[in-house]
Amino acid sequence: MSQAPEARPSPPSVYHERQRLELCAVHALNNVLQEQLFSQEAADEICKRLAPDSRLNPHRSLLGTGNYDVNVIMAALQGLGLAAVWWDRRRRLPRHI
Repeated sequence: MSQAPEARPSPPSVYHERQRLELCAVHALNNVLQEQLFSQEAADEICKRLAPDSRLNPHRSLLGTGNYDVNVIMAALQGLGLAAVWWDRRRRLPRHI
């Protein structure tokens, strides 16, 4: 009498976006969050909210190809109730880590 082999759970798939244009921030956010939550359009909207009266937005490339600054990443995470923590590697790690 042979037994059927035990079903092994398949390893979880990893969500990954390839780099396109200067959309590093968008791809990094989606890759960290493991799903496509942000697009270039969403990042552009965040830029407009960060500098509503600015003719040339300081938070992205002048060419409109991305190259978003860290303020866009921080605002995107904050919109999801998350936050990034700045770390200065010259400081020692707290003991509880």
